[in-house]
Amino acid sequence: MKIVISKATEKEIESFNKKVWKEADQEHYGLGARWVSKEIIFKAVERRKIIGTVKAKYDSGVIYVKNVIIAKSKRRQGIGRQLMAKIEEAGKKLGGHKIYLFTGKKWVSSRKFYEKLGYKKTGDLPKHFFKHDFVIYSKMI
Repeated sequence: MKIVISKATEKEIESFNKKVWKEADQEHYGLGARWVSKEIIFKAVERRKIIGTVKAKYDSGVIYVKNVIIAKSKRRQGIGRQLMAKIEEAGKKLGGHKIYLFTGKKWVSSRKFYEKLGYKKTGDLPKHFFKHDFVIYSKMI
């Protein structure tokens, strides 16, 4: 029988993936394993204006911080620290045990920021976005 590979949409593959992933999760993690995903987003507001945001995704115990951004004029005032604390708190409430992110290898201020928050470098991503080197930071929570 000839197998054909073609483009698909999320809708087309949804029921297949739901069934097969459930079986794979039980095979790898044991009976009763149930994959849980949730987006976590916080904003920092001053005078009804957003001055910073953090966006993360919780996946069955692990939180991936997708991005943290603070208005340039508001940096170094503890806003990023407060946003990261909220993400960690929300992750713990969901049952999270680990949090990770990546940042540019040459972005010294970003790397120092995460290190001050207790994150440790746990990996390298050579030639990543726009062929720039990135590093992975993680911490147990």
